[in-house]
Amino acid sequence: MKFSVETIDLKDYAAVRGIIADSYKNDGPNTDGDEVDMVDRLRSGEGYQSQFEVVAKDDNHQVIGHALMVPATVRSATHKFPIVSIVEIGVLSKYRNHGVGQEMVIELETRARLAGYRAVSAIDNSDFFFKNNYVPADNFDILPTVNVDFNANLIKPLFDGALFQKGGKIYYPEEFFGVRSTNY
Repeated sequence: MKFSVETIDLKDYAAVRGIIADSYKNDGPNTDGDEVDMVDRLRSGEGYQSQFEVVAKDDNHQVIGHALMVPATVRSATHKFPIVSIVEIGVLSKYRNHGVGQEMVIELETRARLAGYRAVSAIDNSDFFFKNNYVPADNFDILPTVNVDFNANLIKPLFDGALFQKGGKIYYPEEFFGVRSTNY
């Protein structure tokens, strides 16, 4: 199957809303019902960067996948540093298990590395991110500020030593929250 991964365009927004709704229609463990609105809120926030939102398109230029990454901050009593977090990823059901999600993640990781970020985080209860070399963030003493299972708070350093002695809590942009709770 051939597809491309590219930066989102305004004309892709309607299709992306459908992909997000399709991805969460089964009310699985990775949903709180706020995903479509969360993406809209994040796009309107001052930290939004369009190069960190990608879509996958098939040969007919139809949007078949979407992923969004936003800047976040890891903070402790002694330091803080920026990371990015993949807060949304979805692929239309008939295109799943063809590498579409993985290619979007690889593209976002490359963009994060080129932008100078140390790591990419994700909140996920499935095996998808584990298969893409993400590990529980508590391995680096990095804790969530959202109410999630400890093993769902994942991170991937983008270079050797990126997170050495860099523990703290991950703080997301305010637009991330809606129905989500925090434990600051």
